[in-house]
Amino acid sequence: MAYKVFISHSVRDQSLVILLENLLSKFGISVFVAEWYLSPGEPIDKKVFEQIESSDCIVVLLTQNGIRSNWVQQEIGYSLKLNKPIIPIVEKGINSQDLGALQGKEYIEFDLFQPWEALNKLSTYVMSLKLKKEEQERNLFFLVGVLIIFLLFSFKSQ
Repeated sequence: MAYKVFISHSVRDQSLVILLENLLSKFGISVFVAEWYLSPGEPIDKKVFEQIESSDCIVVLLTQNGIRSNWVQQEIGYSLKLNKPIIPIVEKGINSQDLGALQGKEYIEFDLFQPWEALNKLSTYVMSLKLKKEEQERNLFFLVGVLIIFLLFSFKSQ
């Protein structure tokens, strides 16, 4: 099963979102960006919240634009409610007191003039989460296989 990342961001940060999506998809990570998947006539919040629910982690772009976005704040709140892992990317110069519900959480600092350092840190961290999920899935499949074999032998011996 693919590892899925939801990117919470301001629509004004599209160029950064495109860079991030290109980078993560090269590692086989599925990325969801709300405005790229149109569902005319459907409630936007329903689509966004369903995608957050089905994502493995949430990347929050807290740029000068993102910090002021009501949608970003709602997506953070919903992700926290679901206990989803949140990876904040905070633009250099943003005051830690402006992080709201994410204040006091570790984050990756993003410099608009040198974005690759932050993007590399992010991709490395997301890859580690992906690998951890894959390992847990392999272990689960192994345990299920052992259980099935045990049950088969139990029924044969009766």
